[in-house]
Amino acid sequence: MPLRRVAQIAVVLGLLAAGVWVVRGKKWEAFRKPTEVAAKPAPAIKPRSAADIIPQLKGPPKRTGVTIKELLEGKVPKLNQLEVEAFLKNQGRSTMNLLAASRLLNDLGFVREAAKADPKDPAIQLELALRGETPEEKSAAIAAFRAAAPGNSLGDYLAAHQAFAAGDAGAAGLALAQSLDNPLYADYTQQIVAGSEQAFLDAGYEPAAAASAAMFSFTYDHLQSARDVSDNLKQLQDEFIRTADFDAAEPTVIIGVTLGQRLQEQGPYLIDLLTGIVIEKKFLQQLDPLTQAGPGGQTAGERLDTLDARLLEIRTLAPAFGEKLAAADAATQSQYVAKLKSEGELAAMRWLVGQK
Repeated sequence: MPLRRVAQIAVVLGLLAAGVWVVRGKKWEAFRKPTEVAAKPAPAIKPRSAADIIPQLKGPPKRTGVTIKELLEGKVPKLNQLEVEAFLKNQGRSTMNLLAASRLLNDLGFVREAAKADPKDPAIQLELALRGETPEEKSAAIAAFRAAAPGNSLGDYLAAHQAFAAGDAGAAGLALAQSLDNPLYADYTQQIVAGSEQAFLDAGYEPAAAASAAMFSFTYDHLQSARDVSDNLKQLQDEFIRTADFDAAEPTVIIGVTLGQRLQEQGPYLIDLLTGIVIEKKFLQQLDPLTQAGPGGQTAGERLDTLDARLLEIRTLAPAFGEKLAAADAATQSQYVAKLKSEGELAAMRWLVGQK
């Protein structure tokens, strides 16, 4: 079965794993006491909640000022409950806004609210499959996700992950075989991050700060599942090779390389790219270097050289990128963020480092 060609990384919203930046704001007093107004003796007015008051504040103070050093130390800005509720009040309780709220506050209640409104939405079921509180909830969500998005191979990988965890290698193998027929790999990360970005904007962050804060507040649960699946698949491959069952070992290589390439092709962040490279290399290294295994007729050896060159480029760009970003003015930072969204993070890194 031919392996898919690796394309440039998809449109992304942030740089991770290679030195990344964020502009974070100062803490501000979100809720001021209302100005006292002279009033006639009258029945007491029912106090409004802060969530009602925030949307009516005009021009909330802009939040600025986190350095790269602070970011690398893990000082990522967070929104509180009232700020998130204000965002939902302003922007509406749409599916992606509710999923963003759930991520920002680590509260599955927002996901369950979305699920009640639209139980067949695959993005909702994916969130429950990744972050459900019980094995039963995750299992039901994986089944619902695969039913809602039958062409999305991510559902097959999650089913395989669940089967491996349960010790059912047969069921895992069936799910992974199915994944070969489903070339789409969609994790909805960009849509959720876009909702989070709007939440930070509503809370008073400047655009560049809002975009960066949204990216850094997101966790990549699906990548851990991909790594686990690749590890279990590699163990199966090793066992087949140990028992000289080479016919059974061959499909494990195809599945593993395909998984790695899909992450590189369709994952929206640099961390997806790096994870995909690691997974693909793990399986390519088991092949004879002259075996045709890469896109465009590349041999395994040639493909490994291509992946190593890409890793070297990222490692080379990272230090210069950090220095350039630290010295960049607001206009350059704004251009950089725009390039992240339109061309992808690796292209944005190249652009920034190439600036004089």
